[in-house]
Amino acid sequence: MKKLFCLLLTVLMLCALASCGNKENGKAPSGTLPNNTTPSSSTSQVQPAEEEESKAETSESVQSTGSADVDITKLSSTMVYSEVYNMMYAHDDYVGKTVKMRGQFAYYEDPETKAQYFACIIADATACCSQGLEFVLAGEHTYPDDYPELGSEITVTGTFELHEEGNFQYCQLADAEMIE
Repeated sequence: MKKLFCLLLTVLMLCALASCGNKENGKAPSGTLPNNTTPSSSTSQVQPAEEEESKAETSESVQSTGSADVDITKLSSTMVYSEVYNMMYAHDDYVGKTVKMRGQFAYYEDPETKAQYFACIIADATACCSQGLEFVLAGEHTYPDDYPELGSEITVTGTFELHEEGNFQYCQLADAEMIE
């Protein structure tokens, strides 16, 4: 009796696993990630061409016809978080483009070098995770005189660039303009 029960349980599990595929186009059902990855999986994996095309389409759909090439202020909180993540992951697609974003103002001063860093931080829809993008205002500015209070809502527009510090490469909005 136990053997029959174990066999039946195994068959049911196999049926459940086989029913997860989408036979029409060979792709995984919506809401799942390719190659059985999870959101916490490493992003250094090689991605299929279909996924790369999908990312390019997403980036193009975010571009606006206004003054910013990429205006993420008009997107939902989930899409904003996703687009900023995409900027960090596929940064070469954004270099030289004007980006407009809205989030919380953040400041950090390196205790060793005394270098100051300013960022626009965006939380995801559940406010459990956040992504940020450093910005450098155009012209001469001093902190805290020319900046808003920490945590206040700001809108920043600037040119997406990469810069190196030491052995690391970072993304930033250069020649930025801030609207409180």
